[in-house]
Amino acid sequence: MKYLFTLVFALLAGVATTKAQTVTIVKTDGTTVKYQASEVKSIQFANEEQQPGINKSFTGYLLVNSKFFGDTYYGDKAKMDVFTKDGKTYCKFTDEKWGEGTFEITLNKGNISGQGKMKVPDAHNPGKFTEHNATMSGPMTAINITINGLMGTTTIKWKNGAAPKATTLLGSYPGKNSFSLGAFGTFNNINTTISLMMDENGKYNIKVSSQQILGTIMGDLTVGEYIIKDLTFDEATNTFSKDYSKDGVKMHLKAVNGGKETMNGDYEHHNATIKAVFGTDGSLTVENNYKAGKMPFPLKGTFTGKIQK
Repeated sequence: MKYLFTLVFALLAGVATTKAQTVTIVKTDGTTVKYQASEVKSIQFANEEQQPGINKSFTGYLLVNSKFFGDTYYGDKAKMDVFTKDGKTYCKFTDEKWGEGTFEITLNKGNISGQGKMKVPDAHNPGKFTEHNATMSGPMTAINITINGLMGTTTIKWKNGAAPKATTLLGSYPGKNSFSLGAFGTFNNINTTISLMMDENGKYNIKVSSQQILGTIMGDLTVGEYIIKDLTFDEATNTFSKDYSKDGVKMHLKAVNGGKETMNGDYEHHNATIKAVFGTDGSLTVENNYKAGKMPFPLKGTFTGKIQK
């Protein structure tokens, strides 16, 4: 409710013999503003929090995903500016990497929804932009922008404030995996990807992509994708680790030797531990030790890679 007080200068007007008087307003910064009493008709006061119009600016961090990659951290300098114009409310998103967009929005109990357009820097043509229809939704502290037609569909997840350290490591890390088959030798795969992901419950998981390992004693191997869930993060060493022996993690393993298929089935991991060390330069080193099914010898994967952005 707006409170209105009218100060009537009856005394000033009623005494004709009084000298011309002034009204002095002293501001909180110590400066003053003076008016002749004859210039003042009324003075209005309103509750500050109920002044018309909105003009707020927020800074937060980004997680971005598309059909080509999972949630990847993209810094903590993205801005959201909320403002009103001509009786409508807008939210403007700005980020150096992902461009900018203005959305006409509606506010409902702290949640926003709206439509607009995003101008995204063209990775193939520096200095140029591509424009896409987009939608905005979510609470003011965690806004999702969905961009249609950008790498299929791209989702920008903006969250107010600074990201937890573990969250800054989210993303896909392509690289090389050295696969050790007990005493039978070590074999390399140069096209492996390991991804650090976070689920809807805030738990951190590691996904090991499908890979081929050629020329082993068992033949040419195709190892299927698998996920190790709920790893523990050590902030002091930038390390995720877990003994996942009892998690029931399985991988699909197919072996072809001399043109004949000798193995094709799911193998559960036993005696299994994983340790993933993240470097400050975006690098990742992973040691993954386990036994597969009833195989008598241990398997060890040693991965090195770097985040893809």
